[in-house]
Amino acid sequence: MEVRSEWPIYDGMARKMSTLSPILMKNNLLLALHPRTAFFVCQVNKKLGEPKHLHDFQERVGDERRIFKLDLASGSRSHGQFTFAHQTVGQHYFFKKPEDEWKRIIYGSIMHTGCKKMVFLPIKFIITDDRLKVDDPTNNYHWYTGDSHAKGSAKLIQALGLPLSNEDEINPLTPVQFRVAEFGKWIGKGTISWNRDLDNSGYDLAVPLSSLKGNKLELGNYEAKLLFGTVFEAEKRQAKLGWMLFQWFSFEALEKDGIISKMRQKCQDLANAYNSIELIAEYLKIDKSEDLSISDNETESEYEDKIIEIIKADTKGLLLLHPYVVDRIRRLLQKTWLNLAKSAGVKFYSVMCQPDETLRHYFEVVDGRIVGRKVMCCASLEEGEYIVFCNPMRHWGDVQLWENIHEGAYIESPGVLAGPTELLLSLGRDFDGDFVQLIKSSRYPNMRDAIANFTQAPATVKFPKVALKGDIKEIAIRSMNDSTGIVASLLGRARSAGVENVVLLIPPGGEQSQAQEMRIIDFLGQQLQIAVDSLKSAYPNNDNGLKAVQKYLDSLGVNIPWLKDFKNPECYRDRKCDVAEEAVDTISRLVKEVNSYWKAENFGVNIRPNAFIDVLFTDTKFENFEGAGKEYDEEWARLAYKDRDQYRLDMKEAIEWKDEHDGDLSRVLERVTYYSDLAQKYIDDLIIAFDFTGIKNKDEEIARCLAGIYWRVANDASSGGAGMVFTMFYEEILKELKRTEEKPPAKLVEIYGTQYYSWAASQLRPWIGQVVSIRFLYAPRGRKGENVLCADMLYPDATKQFGWHALGLVKLEHRPLITVGETRQFYIYSIRFKGGKTSSIALFDLNTDEQQRKAMVDSILK
Repeated sequence: MEVRSEWPIYDGMARKMSTLSPILMKNNLLLALHPRTAFFVCQVNKKLGEPKHLHDFQERVGDERRIFKLDLASGSRSHGQFTFAHQTVGQHYFFKKPEDEWKRIIYGSIMHTGCKKMVFLPIKFIITDDRLKVDDPTNNYHWYTGDSHAKGSAKLIQALGLPLSNEDEINPLTPVQFRVAEFGKWIGKGTISWNRDLDNSGYDLAVPLSSLKGNKLELGNYEAKLLFGTVFEAEKRQAKLGWMLFQWFSFEALEKDGIISKMRQKCQDLANAYNSIELIAEYLKIDKSEDLSISDNETESEYEDKIIEIIKADTKGLLLLHPYVVDRIRRLLQKTWLNLAKSAGVKFYSVMCQPDETLRHYFEVVDGRIVGRKVMCCASLEEGEYIVFCNPMRHWGDVQLWENIHEGAYIESPGVLAGPTELLLSLGRDFDGDFVQLIKSSRYPNMRDAIANFTQAPATVKFPKVALKGDIKEIAIRSMNDSTGIVASLLGRARSAGVENVVLLIPPGGEQSQAQEMRIIDFLGQQLQIAVDSLKSAYPNNDNGLKAVQKYLDSLGVNIPWLKDFKNPECYRDRKCDVAEEAVDTISRLVKEVNSYWKAENFGVNIRPNAFIDVLFTDTKFENFEGAGKEYDEEWARLAYKDRDQYRLDMKEAIEWKDEHDGDLSRVLERVTYYSDLAQKYIDDLIIAFDFTGIKNKDEEIARCLAGIYWRVANDASSGGAGMVFTMFYEEILKELKRTEEKPPAKLVEIYGTQYYSWAASQLRPWIGQVVSIRFLYAPRGRKGENVLCADMLYPDATKQFGWHALGLVKLEHRPLITVGETRQFYIYSIRFKGGKTSSIALFDLNTDEQQRKAMVDSILK
């Protein structure tokens, strides 16, 4: 099933409706369970918001004016968005007593999570308690449920699974992260994996109390119609490391493991290509092919992957100089430099955590610490010893050496790291969908030895959750912020100065009633755990203690400006990263190394969108089809111009928000999702509403025609990036680019009339085979000012004339070989001259050799 709805945005700060487009919600529990309820999103400023900004408001719905009240935290409460309803629903799922009302704020986002698959199922299920030795005392049976980890029958897992394609069978051995609810009663979340014992038990689901995040059912057997949502499946990914890992290792250890030399080579490659968008695009294609996820955030990664896929499909470089593509390449380039500075560009594998107590016999717990072999099962990776860690890191104990053995309950499950609960908790991980990062220790032997010789890690406690108290609006406002960033910053500063083991007198604060001497690392490690848990618990940080640590570090003059600068939009876009020159900590040294290579890009590209109107979708109009008329194109063009104006407003706001919130892309991604779904809605409506005759592949051709209209409208501008069409019709643009592959690249292109333009080399110093970048376009350069097929050129090694400039006109007989917009590199030769200047040029494909080029020039000049 699929559900979707557009929720208007109410500006809680200004107490009026926002001018922004509605937020498109789709495939979440809230919509599926309450399709007739009217919802609004109330937006408040994360830094300036107060409880009064979440008061009730009155707005029109249809013909009625209704009062809307705060109901739930949305999926973006940390960004200041809350869900209001005219008939609240949170009380049905999250609390039966007033003192539990806080749960609809803390857990309300569960109902908003977008799911890749949703299904209602009549089902028999069992409520268990994973803390018991036998988790199902009702039936006196142990189903091996875990903390927020359920078990399902093969039938249920297959109903929830996600096939890779329509032809693939769903693998019941693949665990999934899920959402589940019974209408008006309870809601749950967590992960679920197959337990064969359920297949013939008469039940399809064993779900622990820890998965139920609001109202709790009694232990026992039940039968009901439940709504399930699949968030994602377990899979092996690759992910960037962030800066927190390498701070615990010496720069020399990284050097010995070859990490620094590889980083320097990557930096050199980028620096060498600073003035060539073609070389940068090629580098990004290769770098991205080695990395399934440059981002920790799956949605953000998909957003970044799309521009790489466009570059890959654009074999002729038709869009390589398009302002939208250029801007996105610049952003990816900046992010690549940042990743090198943070973690030397190193990538680890990333897999989902699952509980398997059958591996518990390899160790004992003595005085709260694991003694013995730390054994996991990750079937997707070969057996052996691995470096395992997770973010955020509380201390050096959050990177460990574990042994991968293919045994236990998950020996056939892909994308999973299975281990005993106590072992995963030693990294602060649970089974709610958490991922860990790992790599074979033999790849980095010096890092491996350093971990083996770490001193005993600080003991960090994960405290039981404490109920939040106060007015629901106050709780909502407080939930937007936590101290994670502050504590992580202090931890980084302490480590950079090498004072993490210094003992300080920590004043009372939070739950600490008396002053107490403790190491900085012990205090900050615990405070980081409290901060991470604070969104779901009222257990307070010791703010007085944090101020004491900050005062001590300030007295030492400890400064790591790179930590703040990593989030500055200017960092590695306009300038080098800020770093203290005297600093000798590992991350500061990484930053200084990267700074020594960094160059500001100089692509020399400033082409207007309207130059690309005729590059793609040139033959796509509804009026070309029988049963349609010119009015279809005109009507959709009017709507496209309206959408373009709103898109510009929405994206301007989203980008400003990103720059104000440390580069957080969530608002941008929200708008991207909205417009992408809007395009699909348009296509679906057209397919249903109009029965065009005489069209083969009707659905595909309708989508192509609509994409063509939006392509022409988006590019009908003398400024901006024309990003709307890329956001809305990404798939159609990819298909259109692949259609251009049918025309083979020209081996030779002759350009004439070059003596009238600035690239006309003198007869004394002619072009003799240099590599240049060429773009073919229609421009008004004919004798009477008419549009003709011509060429622009950029010479990367130029010393006087920089950027793109006109080269000349394409010879008539060579024009059929060229695709308008084509951009690529050629060898350039001067072959004719007038008045001492080059009047005619031969451009040769880079795959031709010198002998071939000489033969072709001779044939031209005969």
